[in-house]
Amino acid sequence: MTPTPAEGDRHRDSGSGASDQDAALLAEIDAELAAERAARPRAGSRTVGAVLLVGGLAGWIAALALFMDKIFLLENPGASLGCDINPFISCGTVMMTWQASALGIPNMAIGLGGFAIMGAIGALMLSGAALPRWFRWARLGGMTFAFAFVHFLAVSAIFVIRALCPWCMVVWTVTAPMFFATLAHTVESGDLRVPAPLAAVLRRWVLLTIAWYVLVVLVIAVAFWNQWLATFGIA
Repeated sequence: MTPTPAEGDRHRDSGSGASDQDAALLAEIDAELAAERAARPRAGSRTVGAVLLVGGLAGWIAALALFMDKIFLLENPGASLGCDINPFISCGTVMMTWQASALGIPNMAIGLGGFAIMGAIGALMLSGAALPRWFRWARLGGMTFAFAFVHFLAVSAIFVIRALCPWCMVVWTVTAPMFFATLAHTVESGDLRVPAPLAAVLRRWVLLTIAWYVLVVLVIAVAFWNQWLATFGIA
């Protein structure tokens, strides 16, 4: 049955209305993306450079302290270290486990190299040097590996070894902002393209770092609750 002219006009109007709605939706999405890109950077190059430089320096010092303590323990079996405070807060207990050399070499040796590299990258970013794309991806890859490795070590210390190493926790503390700041910078620079709502979350690296700190503190508090009570003479 051949449609009448009036019916044809209605079909055309309906199709035109749908096209207009699609165009409006795309325009709205483009506007949101443009606004996100134009927003004040939360992870500018110099900001992230400072985080990497300071974090790299602090992490390198912690790794060096652990390395020296490891040598001392190997030369003096059964000796105690300055960070051996009690049975569950002890560097010596942690560094003599297999997890302390999970990749075949002492973790502190990896830390000495890794934190030195990240500190140097931070200095380059602070100087305003233009880093090639492959180098930027390597920077994110390095920090992603470091943060994942920290989670492996933290879970092992809290739930398997059942002891906390103060110098190790310094490494945990500095690695988190270094990772989140690097990730935020990668998103803001456009190297890593993610949906706008996710980008808005990842750009808030300070809040993500604080949230991670709170989570770790809560896990430690719950996992060692009885030990904390005994330490403070409550139980």
